[in-house]
Amino acid sequence: MIKIEGVRRNYKTGETEVKALRGIDLEVTDGEFLSIAGPSGSGKTTLLNLIGCIDSLDDGEITIDGVPVSRMDRHAKTTYRRENLGFIFQTYNLIPVLTAFENVSFVLSILGVGQEELSERTYRILKEVGLEGMEHRRPDKLSGGQQQRIAIARALVKQPKIVLADEPTANLDSKTGEEILQLMKQMNRTYNTTFIFSTHDKMVMEYASRLVLLHDGEIASDTRRE
Repeated sequence: MIKIEGVRRNYKTGETEVKALRGIDLEVTDGEFLSIAGPSGSGKTTLLNLIGCIDSLDDGEITIDGVPVSRMDRHAKTTYRRENLGFIFQTYNLIPVLTAFENVSFVLSILGVGQEELSERTYRILKEVGLEGMEHRRPDKLSGGQQQRIAIARALVKQPKIVLADEPTANLDSKTGEEILQLMKQMNRTYNTTFIFSTHDKMVMEYASRLVLLHDGEIASDTRRE
């Protein structure tokens, strides 16, 4: 599904050039539950942002389902990201004035989904993530774990093939974090959705069926567990 070839990304910090990624080669197949891990500055978030069409690389190529997304201009990347990828963030990134239902259904409304289908899909995914009966509560009336469940529902409601999760358990206690990971693993199996995590959380690494460790912008190890 995802093919990453010779990817390099450099940043300027004042007069200093930081080599965030130094020639990454990686392939990700359908339905993987993959963690990209490493210390701060290893390049894991940079790599996630490149896969997610949020950032642009300096050299190399990234293709998703045969589509060379790294060659797209900014507008094309935005359209591709909106239509094909789901995102889960450590800070949830919910719209505070909208209810759980509205936060999730907003994604479908942008894609032009009709009202009947929009409602059916939104209610169904909120039930699947354990929020039945809480559809009309705003984020400030929900716990951190419940807010992250909304974020998962929002990422999955458009039925993407790939979900990218940046430190999704960072703001959760260990018990809630494990519940969230179990939920994402269940969704991975139910929908065969590919999950790719950027993390330094050992629990996320343990749940992953494949663990890629980065160090100084290079792949230090790549381990499959099942």
